[in-house]
This record gives sequence, structure tokens and C-alpha cells, in this order.
Amino acid sequence: MSILTVVLALAVSPQASPPAAAGAASRAEAYYHFSLGLQARLGGESDEALAEYRRAQKLDPAASSIRVETARLLREMGRLDEAQQEARAAVALDKEDPDAHLILAQLEQIQAAGPAAQDALKRAAAEFEEVARLRPTDGQSLLNLAGIRGQLQQHAEAAHAWEMYLALDPGNFEAHVQRGKQLLLAGETDKAAAVLKTALELQPASAQAYQMLGDIYARADKTDEAVLQFRKALEIEPDNVRLRLALGEVLVQAKRPQEALAEAETVLSTDADNRFALDLKGRALRDLRRFDEAAAVAEGLFASDPKDAKAAYLRVTIAESRRDFAGAATLLEEILAHPPGGEEEEGGNLRVFLVHLGFAYQQLERYKDAAQAFARALKAGDPPDANLLSFHAEALYLAKEKEEALAAVRAARARFPEETDLAALEATLLREKGETAAATAIVETMRAKAPDDPKVLGRVADFYRRARKFPEAEKALRQALAADPKSLSVLFQLGAVLERQRRHDEAEAVFRQALALEPDSAPVLNYLGYMNADRNVRVEDALSLIQKAVELEPESPAYQDSLGWALYRLNRLEAAEQAVRRALEKDGNNAVILDHLGDILARRGLVAEALVLWQKALKGEDEEAELDHPRVEAKVREAQGALQAQQQSAAPPTP
Repeated sequence: MSILTVVLALAVSPQASPPAAAGAASRAEAYYHFSLGLQARLGGESDEALAEYRRAQKLDPAASSIRVETARLLREMGRLDEAQQEARAAVALDKEDPDAHLILAQLEQIQAAGPAAQDALKRAAAEFEEVARLRPTDGQSLLNLAGIRGQLQQHAEAAHAWEMYLALDPGNFEAHVQRGKQLLLAGETDKAAAVLKTALELQPASAQAYQMLGDIYARADKTDEAVLQFRKALEIEPDNVRLRLALGEVLVQAKRPQEALAEAETVLSTDADNRFALDLKGRALRDLRRFDEAAAVAEGLFASDPKDAKAAYLRVTIAESRRDFAGAATLLEEILAHPPGGEEEEGGNLRVFLVHLGFAYQQLERYKDAAQAFARALKAGDPPDANLLSFHAEALYLAKEKEEALAAVRAARARFPEETDLAALEATLLREKGETAAATAIVETMRAKAPDDPKVLGRVADFYRRARKFPEAEKALRQALAADPKSLSVLFQLGAVLERQRRHDEAEAVFRQALALEPDSAPVLNYLGYMNADRNVRVEDALSLIQKAVELEPESPAYQDSLGWALYRLNRLEAAEQAVRRALEKDGNNAVILDHLGDILARRGLVAEALVLWQKALKGEDEEAELDHPRVEAKVREAQGALQAQQQSAAPPTP
């Protein structure tokens, strides 16, 4: 409102009823003093102007306009606290005065600093909302409102403010971009994409809009579309390093590591020390299974900055990808002894490292240690999510602390009653306690609530597989496959269940279907190869499948054992023994591996050594009940008989 407008407003100020002569005179005199104040203000005499405004207030205390102008003058004079008092008084006098709300909003925005900044911004936003209600064509106030809502991370409200602004200026490219950004942050990805497409119609050469579209598609896991948008942005700004790195990130997400590596190398060609590009390069090399090169990058990053949590994390994930879980555990123990970010990050990065340590211990069958690692993770940072609670309870279960595991899973389910993994684990624990009816009821309730959810059906199938009810497991998996025909995990589970029912040809067909989807799936390659080698069927082909699995994951004891067994079937006994011994180095109490090495040594004529291994196998770990105990017991008796016969034949004749 201009000064002339204020003067006229005072001159014709409406009243609810005709004023008394004294009231009219007071308003006229107030107008006179206010005019003097305006003249003094225009002449740069701020103190004199303020004195005249104060006289005017006393003569007409109900005039919000005088209070508004007094607040503006005090703001100019730097007396902000007094200005706020005047602005609040103006709003109290007339809640429908947009200028009163505007000056108060501006003052709250100015005061938004220090510990109380958030509260001041919230008050400013509330006042700008009132301005928008009373004066919806005030574009500047809408811009301020949108900006403050964004600062407050009130993204849906910020997007609405931008929408109101765009009603005034529909061709404003930047406003479309900002609205799209806020919609994206609010999780409204479809609306955000539509708004950004409109922005690109207005300005087709905007790298920023293409990048934001790329972010949207990446969040929606539409990685191919995300890559396309990032590449369009790079065509416009080919030297934008941050954009190129963002493209590299989405290429890693899309499992296109060769292309991600190319983007990292492009950045490094002009900035060899760019840590973001080096980290991207390390992860791309890791995913390409070029582990030695990836490790060299990671070690270089870590050596140059041992406090870099990302470098530490990269070292760990490379070891995990190699299936070197002992190495991963050692790295994690070192990291946790000297946290990269210091103790103050106990709730951030350290939780991630503790979870990885828990998984490493599980792979090493150190289940009690795994449970302790997950327990530490539960205490770090914000309240734990359902996944972490599930990891902890499962580790307790694997550590054979079953009562403690059941208590943990029930406490977790009280917090997350709809979480599938927790329900499935409780069902497993109850089944092992002999409470079969209660366990089955939980599983069938899960199925009834989500009859077409592949994840839920997978958990149902796993329950029945563990219970050795293979037809029920197969039924659930076929339902899951109907819902998601390209699910590698479902196909793998189905193949395994069919194999357990000795329907080997059907199992092979399913495994082949899985390999058509993902030719480099080491678990599928190994399972199919071992199944055929164990049956002595197409063993050369089985060996090729297993060798590929070993190339992909050379540290896996299960795959080394499969390799040894296929070589045994081909009567390549020396190589077979070497492979199985490598497996036994990493999994020394596995009943099946011990049995296999016994068979290999027995065929080589080392019956006494074979006997020791078979006896160990009968007492070894056999979680999946794979060992044929009666057959091994028969081999033990046969070996004992053969050794006894040897001893008798070697004994000198009785005189």
C-alpha cells in the first residue's frame, strides 16, 4: 500500500456507527499528525516521523493502518522488536487487513535466525497464508510463502503455493521447476513429472529440468528412463560434473556398471582426485567383479582419508561381493573400533556398519556374535525399523537362543504387526516348538491378507519348505510365479522345492528359466550344476555351470564343494580333493562337505581317513537335513569292516 493510499484510507476510514463529534475530530487530528509523520519520513527525519505516528495512534487507536506504517518505519530504523509489536497490534486491530499480515510476515521472516528460527518461519508462513487469502493476486507474497514452506520441508504446502503462483503467471518456467521439485520431495512423483514436462515445453533446453526428471524416474526405479533424462541433460551441459556423477549413480542402480565406469573415468580424466568419481569407479569395478582393481581404488581413497565413511564402506562391500566374509568382518571390526566419523555418528553410519558386521558373522556361522552386532545396531540412532528387529530376532534363532528369539520377535510384531518377515519368523519358531497349529495359523493369515503378493507367498513357501511340506510350498510358489513370472527368487525357490520332491526334470526346466532371466546368477548355476552332478547326469555340463558359479563367487564354500563333487563324478580325484578341502577350510563342520571329502578319499584308497570324515559328518552341521544319515552310517560300518579285515590279514599267523 502506498503512502498516499494510507492517507486516503485514514481520511475515509469507515465506522460501524456515526462517530461523535469528538471522535471525528480525533480522527481528523490523527490524520493531520500522520501526514506530518509522512512528510518527516520523506525528509529523512525518522525520529520526528515516529513521534508524529505515536501522536496519531493516541488520537485514533483503532486505526490498523497507522500501526502498519509505524511498524514499517521501525523496521527501517532497525528497531525490529518494536516493529513486531506494532505489526501484531495492527493484526489484532483488523484481522482482515492484508497489509498488517504482510508486514508481520516480513518481520517474522527477518527474525528467523538462531535456535528459534523454525518457529519464526512457521509464524511467517502463517501470516503469508493470510495475505494470500486476503490478496490472492499478491505474487511476491506467494513466492515468499513457497520459499518458506520449502525451508520448513513442508513440501506439499510449498508445491501448493507454487501452484497458486502459477495461476497468476502460468508461463513462468522457474516456477514450474520449483513446483516440480517440491512435488518430488513430497513423494508425488507422477505429478512432479507432469509439471517438469510442462516446464520443458516452455524451455526445452533446460538441463535442470531434465536432471530433475531423471531423479524422479530413479526414485520410481524406472532406471532406463532416468538414464535417458540424465543423458539429455548432459547433451545441454556436457561439462556439468555433478550431472555426470548423478548419471553414474543411476547407472549403478540400473546394474549397468560398464557404463557407470565410463562416466567415472570421464570425470577423472579432468579431475583425477575427485573422490565422488573415484568412489563411483570403485563401485562399478566391484559390480563388474574386477575385485583387485576395485580394492586398489578403495584402498587409495581410504589411505588418503581414513575418516571417509564412504571409502570404508566401499572396502567392506568389495569383500562381501567376493564372499570374503572373514575379511569383511575384520574390516568392520577395525572400523567400529575407530569410527570414521567419530562417536558423534553413533546413530548414523555406525548402524550401517553394525548391520553389515551382523551379516558377516552370520555367513561365518558366528550366530551369537551376529545377534550381539544387531543388538548394538538397535541401540544406535533413531528407533529401529522392522527389518533391523527381524535381523536381530533371526540371529538369535540361528544361535539357537529360541526362547529369546521368540520374545524378541513378539515384541517386534507388537510394534510392526503387519510386517511379513517378523510374522514368518514367529511361525517358524512356533513350529519348531511343536506348536504347529498356531504356526500354520500365522502363515495362512499372512496369505489371506495378501493372496497375490509374491513376497508374502515366498515367506509362506519357505515356512512349508522348512516343515518339509513340499507340495504346500510348491503351491504357494506357483501362485507367486503367476503374480510375478520374472521373479528370480521365486524361480529359484520353486526349482529347489521341485528338486526336494525328486522331480528333477521339472526342477531343471525351472532353473533354466531362471538362467534365461539372469545368466550370471551364481546360486542358480550352482544348484542346477550340483543337482545334475549328484545324479551323475550330464556331468560335463554340470561342471561348466558350477565353474561359472565359482568364477562369480570364488570364496563360496558351497560352490567349491559342488565343484569338487562334479570332479569326483568325472573321476578327477586329485582336483576334486583340492576343491573340497578349500570348501572345508571355510566351512569346517558342514556335514555334506565332510561326507564328500570322505567319499573322495575312499575312492583314492584312503579308507581310514575317509572313516574319520564320515564319522564327523554324522555329527556335523546339517540345517537343511541334506545328509543321508543311513547311507553314511552304512559307509562307516563298511569302512570299519574293511579296516578290521586289513588288520587281520596283516597280523602274523598264530604259532
